[in-house]
Amino acid sequence: MMSLGQILILWIIINFTTSETDLRNLPSVRLAVLAPDDDSLPFSLHKILPAVLYAVRTLLRQGGRPMEVLYRDTQCSSTYGPLAAFSLYEAGLADILLGPLCPYVLAPVARYSSVWGLPILTAGGQNDNFDHKEPHYRLLTRMNGSYSQIGTIVLQVLAKFNWKVVALLFHNYEDRTRGNSNCYFTLGAVFTALGKKSFHRGFDESSPNTDYFKLLKEVSLHSRSKYIFSSSLLEFSY
Repeated sequence: MMSLGQILILWIIINFTTSETDLRNLPSVRLAVLAPDDDSLPFSLHKILPAVLYAVRTLLRQGGRPMEVLYRDTQCSSTYGPLAAFSLYEAGLADILLGPLCPYVLAPVARYSSVWGLPILTAGGQNDNFDHKEPHYRLLTRMNGSYSQIGTIVLQVLAKFNWKVVALLFHNYEDRTRGNSNCYFTLGAVFTALGKKSFHRGFDESSPNTDYFKLLKEVSLHSRSKYIFSSSLLEFSY
């Protein structure tokens, strides 16, 4: 099975290649990888780059177009991430952007890429905000789908069992400087699919002050079941 890196690079090769006979005369495709240099994150540079480099070398051995891989640390920051992309664009060092994966970095970089004419591929961007390609995200390609698809699945499950009243319970950061969590964005798509009318409550799972008994009791008053279903990505009661 091909790795995600290989799939992404193969997509690039197909779109930048004209014919096999022309490959030797074409300049290298400059692929700029944008990711945080933080190994506590599942998508750090140290974890992504080996797969990307391996895919590039493998495809080159198979006769693919030469590629040059550059990378920049986004720090998962909505400030420093876009600045890293700016530096690549201003220096004319990138033909295509791979990443970013942090949503608060991806949003501005994807908007700029449309103006710059630089295609951008990412395994992130599942937030339903990115579902609308026009006018800001025209050149954005998401490889992992969208949270809005989860909203569609939840609607189908509810319809299957004829569940009408839904309450949403999700983890979100108490420290607002951190933005919103993946749980927030996931259930945000579910909330939208449900017509933005469902009862919902957020809590910080890392906070020692979270009163789970109070939360569950409050949610139980706005839903129709004694059961609560939860996972690291999707938490809701009905």
